Amino acid sequence: MWPDITPLLQQLKAECSDKAWLITGNHLDCPLASVGLDEAHLQRLNSKELLNRPFTERFAAALMLIDDNDEAQNTQLTIGRLRDVLAERVLVLIPEHSQQWSTATMLGFGFKRIAALNGWQAWGFDIHTYKEVPDWLNAKFWANPQNWGKYWW
Repeated sequence: MWPDITPLLQQLKAECSDKAWLITGNHLDCPLASVGLDEAHLQRLNSKELLNRPFTERFAAALMLIDDNDEAQNTQLTIGRLRDVLAERVLVLIPEHSQQWSTATMLGFGFKRIAALNGWQAWGFDIHTYKEVPDWLNAKFWANPQNWGKYWW
């Protein structure tokens, strides 16, 4: 069921090294043997288990394949939990001509389109590159006690 995502997985493996990975959703049979990921660093949980499970660890990467048969509410909750709490990097695959999962929906979750793969779209979220630090957010523009009482606005 999963498309060939070997180049994306190789890039993720290079960025995440030997940290723990998570495969979630309703399709847990992602082929990871092609990139040499050790099964000891891998967990497979379906969406319902993931949503009912307490937060115990943060994963370096999470992979999820979504099709139009998946329940939209659970899938949205799963994506939100992965992005907000459970994973530093999230890779979501959706059908290219999906009725439920549009570009606007994925952009609303903060994902960027990474690739188009033979009938599938790959969307990614990386907490490290999600938002650039604005220029004004540095110590230069914060309260400077040496200037208190000197300048009035």
